[in-house]
Amino acid sequence: MSDRKLKVGLIGCGRFAEPGHAVYYKVNPRCEFAAVCDSNIDAAKALARKYGVPRAFDDAERMLDESALDAVSVCTPTFTHAALVEAAASRGVHVLCEKPFSASVDDARRMISACENNNVRLHVGFHMRYDRGLIRTRDLIADKTYGDCFHAEFRWRGLTTMGNVPIVNKGLSLAKLLGFSTEKFSPDWRLRDPRIPGGVLEVFCHLIDLALWIFGEPDKVEGHARAVSPDAEKPELAVALFKYDSGPSVYLTMSSRTLSLWESHEGRFSMTGGNLSYDTNSQKQAGMPARVTVETDSGLMGTRRSLPPSLDSRPAHNLPHYHKIDNFILDALGELPDEEDRLVARGKDGLAVDAIIREIMEG
Repeated sequence: MSDRKLKVGLIGCGRFAEPGHAVYYKVNPRCEFAAVCDSNIDAAKALARKYGVPRAFDDAERMLDESALDAVSVCTPTFTHAALVEAAASRGVHVLCEKPFSASVDDARRMISACENNNVRLHVGFHMRYDRGLIRTRDLIADKTYGDCFHAEFRWRGLTTMGNVPIVNKGLSLAKLLGFSTEKFSPDWRLRDPRIPGGVLEVFCHLIDLALWIFGEPDKVEGHARAVSPDAEKPELAVALFKYDSGPSVYLTMSSRTLSLWESHEGRFSMTGGNLSYDTNSQKQAGMPARVTVETDSGLMGTRRSLPPSLDSRPAHNLPHYHKIDNFILDALGELPDEEDRLVARGKDGLAVDAIIREIMEG
């Protein structure tokens, strides 16, 4: 590998800029964190001060024109992604775009075409692929260590940023009562803005991506998304069934209305030689791999045991967001190792997820 560094920037200094991007650009030895941008210039300046970034902007195109960037993260609301990705690509700037990738399938295709036409990389921020426990799970399924998988379930309950978790909701209510803004913790546009699917679909896309990453694109999709509360403007429940002609039946469900004492994200896989599962949540996942468990029929009563995650020998790469950022930088430099490519979510992966979300919305 060379010792060349990339000049990187960040567009959008709100909820998704931290901790998933800014801190990891600051500590990565292969990049220079050169500029940040937000439509709220005070937010941009605050993030710049926090991470020692020399320039802050309130206009993305001006930042792209004046900062000579090599790569940029787009961490803005979904409905702004297409224009910003196209603006970066037209200037030869590689892009890491947050999820959900696009507000429509047409927007997704526009972004992919813009990056292909300008020979720049386009990554999507599906960081859960980098969880070492989930990597272990995927490898065990692919290697058929416990036989063929014939049924799988992905479930997510009690989203801390928009869900029915008592301690979180009471804390947010108290913060509002005391006059504090909760917008950065749980941005309101995800629950209100008519330009995006919104609601649980803002996070359900993670489960869809994991299912596609592990099993590939299904032959048939069924599903629906709906509100539960009478005043809800966006879906609070989403379910989907992926059918494979020569593979498993895969069930996915997520609800922000299900009462949960704490957030829970789990996967269950029925194999011909046993059961495989993982358990995690978005707070643990920032620094702790998912717990992987296997059940087999060995012994008198069968056996249940935990499996260690497949830890990376490079300590920082056991942090999903760091690994995501590092692979983006290496890919932009043309130095991404072949074995890392299987973890990367590219524009085509974002398109596949968004197409399924549209199918779910249409019932």
